[in-house]
Amino acid sequence: MAAVVTSKGRDIMTGRMRGSSPTQAEPLNLAWGNNPNSLTAAVTDVALYKEAAEARVAGTSSQQTTTTANDTYQVTGTFTSASGQTIAEVALSDASSKPFSFTWATAPTGTGGTSGTASASYTPANGTYIQCRGEVMQVTAGSGSTALTLARAANGSTAVTQSNGDTVTLGNIPGSTAGTNGTLFFHADHGSQTLAINDAVTYTLTVKIT
Repeated sequence: MAAVVTSKGRDIMTGRMRGSSPTQAEPLNLAWGNNPNSLTAAVTDVALYKEAAEARVAGTSSQQTTTTANDTYQVTGTFTSASGQTIAEVALSDASSKPFSFTWATAPTGTGGTSGTASASYTPANGTYIQCRGEVMQVTAGSGSTALTLARAANGSTAVTQSNGDTVTLGNIPGSTAGTNGTLFFHADHGSQTLAINDAVTYTLTVKIT
């Protein structure tokens, strides 16, 4: 299990400190996901591995004391499962809505393939970033179509073999806000929780400044 402030999350923190233009919103929206391949959260992540169907939850944030006064940022929020499912990841974002997502109709070949076919037309602009499993990629061509050209292993991630049907999600790397709703501040994988419909889960997520 890992719980990380992403590289983009560090961008968010410094942006809030200096009053970025446009103003950096607080990353208090919780998202949860299925993490079907039991992956380990990494600082290079720009998206959940597979965000679940439920809407994101606006959490309640506070300052907490761990070592020195107010050195810890905390967000608490509760999800109610809309179906029987397994949940194994959680994240914080400044966006209350989900980013663009699709599945591979035809995944890139191995770890070096630079083209893939999306299950739906890719509506974000060329130059934006996507994540499949633990790999971040830049879409260099193909906006407005399903045939995408890719630059692999972006944002310090490692190229991995992907499969047809894998979930692919839009995300922003540090310095970029081009992907609508694509900013990931915090990402954690956790042990699989098997839920029934209407089961409720409350998360308390903390980030300690050291």
